[in-house]
Amino acid sequence: MSIGFFFNTMYNVVDSFYAGQISTEALAAMALSFPVFFIIIAVSEGIARGASALIANAIGAGDRSKEFVLSGQVYSLGLVCAAGVTAIGWFLAEPLFSLLGASGDYLHLALSYIKPLFLGAVFFLLSSMSNAILLAHGDSKTFGRVLVIGFFANLVVDPWFLYGGFGLPAMGMAGIAWATVSIQAVGGLYLLSVVIRRRYLVNGLLAHLAPKLHVYREILKQGIPTSFNMMSVALGFFVTTYYLKFYGEAAVAAFGIGTRIEQIVLLPAIGLSSAIVSIVGQNNGAGEMSRVRECISLCTRYGFVLIVTASVLMFVFAAPLVKIFTDDPDVIEVGKEYVRIVTFIQWAYVAGFIYIGCLQALKRPMYGFVESIVRKILLPLPVFYTVVVVLDVNLASFWWSSIAINAAMAVVTILYVRSILRRLPSK
Repeated sequence: MSIGFFFNTMYNVVDSFYAGQISTEALAAMALSFPVFFIIIAVSEGIARGASALIANAIGAGDRSKEFVLSGQVYSLGLVCAAGVTAIGWFLAEPLFSLLGASGDYLHLALSYIKPLFLGAVFFLLSSMSNAILLAHGDSKTFGRVLVIGFFANLVVDPWFLYGGFGLPAMGMAGIAWATVSIQAVGGLYLLSVVIRRRYLVNGLLAHLAPKLHVYREILKQGIPTSFNMMSVALGFFVTTYYLKFYGEAAVAAFGIGTRIEQIVLLPAIGLSSAIVSIVGQNNGAGEMSRVRECISLCTRYGFVLIVTASVLMFVFAAPLVKIFTDDPDVIEVGKEYVRIVTFIQWAYVAGFIYIGCLQALKRPMYGFVESIVRKILLPLPVFYTVVVVLDVNLASFWWSSIAINAAMAVVTILYVRSILRRLPSK
């Protein structure tokens, strides 16, 4: 999973690189679009992770009937959610961007990038639902291969759609988005074919499209908190970006670049949290609580060793990493400072990924939702208002205020999950 996510993140790096070739304004527009785009990811991944946990528990309990019903209905629910995301996103993108201070060419670039992604939301959902089923069965390699191939395909398709050629007109910023939709479509259809070929869907896909509301409720009960957990990340980006506008477009662009770099550094933790959903979920369904504890302990140790190593490299090579994305000296200077500051908080993100993934597998998803809302919205709103508007601090102090919020919530999460693990049955 980590290898696959690495190439998926590098896929986003390629997108950012080509946006930077258009202009610094285009790069800032992509950074501005990221939290809106993340709504698609939040819906698809939230429902997928919830379904994967339920399917893994059913597999562990030996309940094949429930496994098949859940596997079929997750596609039906995915189609409904895709239609809703497309409709809502299409009409709300422009007012959201305007609220964040985008206008003129800046607004046009952001809209030209985000609207194709909303039109292709169904393919993101298709890919996520298929991977949910495969991951519940312990198969992380198939999706990983799709992500690797998608990265290499993007190296060709991105410049082709951006600049045109071979009968295709130049599409500019929109071309980067359409390249992503095209690659998601091919990958999603392939993953669906794997699920069908392995007979994880009895009688094929069409037989399961009729909604079963009681199954919808079960999946949504598990998946909605996770979706809102992830969506709060997007809302948190809105909050951060709103206050960054007081520091100028260079700060927004640098924040977007820094976020891409952080994604790369956090890949091992994301992979571990995905593994937890499958392994802890199956063992929880089978009542093997000692193996649940063992899995959490191993993931925590591996995660912290990896993130300390990555954070040191991130601090040392901050400037060269930022220069990969832009040659704007102002953005490079701001981005370098941001990357070095956030190296001190990567451990907190690792703890969050691993421990909240554990709760998901144990079918206790609500804490992740509450934690994310508090960490990304309820605390930043008053803190950022105080440091930016009231105290008028410099940009570095703004970054450090964000560090303090994340560190405090990480400590709360660690203490809470450890208390849950202590109360589990001893078997």
